[in-house]
Amino acid sequence: MITEEELSEYGIENPQEIIYNPSYNTLFLEETRPDLKGYEKGVITNTGAVSVDTGIFTGRSPNDKYVVLDEKTKDTVWWKSEKTKISDNKPITFEIWDHCRNLAAKQLSGKRVFVIDCFCGANKDTRLNVRFIMEVAWQAHFVKNM
Repeated sequence: MITEEELSEYGIENPQEIIYNPSYNTLFLEETRPDLKGYEKGVITNTGAVSVDTGIFTGRSPNDKYVVLDEKTKDTVWWKSEKTKISDNKPITFEIWDHCRNLAAKQLSGKRVFVIDCFCGANKDTRLNVRFIMEVAWQAHFVKNM
C-alpha cells in the first residue's frame, strides 16, 4: 500500500485516487472503460487482447537514455563515447534530473494514479526494487506484465 503522504515525498500532491498494485482484471477493466479517450483508451481485439494507440512514439528510444553522472555512476555506467560509439547512455546533472522529476510530479498531482511496485531481476539477492507511478491504466498493465 502507498499513502498520499508517501506520494508527496515524490512531489505528487492531492491525488484523486491511488490504485495500488491492481490485478490484471482490474487493469483490463480500467483500460477498456468506455469513457476513456485518445491515448488512454484500450480496445479489445477479436482475439481478446487489448490494443492501444501510442501515437507516433512507438517502442523504446535507445537514443534517449540519460543517467545522472555522479561519484557512484562515473565508473559503473557504460557511458556513450565518441571512441567506441556503442553505448547510448548519456550523462546529465542532478539538477536536470530533478527538474524532469518535478515536471512529472506536477503532471501527476491532482490525478487518479496507478502505482506498481515491482522489481528488476530474478535473483532475490541482487534484484532492484522499482516503483512506477502513472495515470494511464494500460501503461500500468504494461509495467506489471514486464
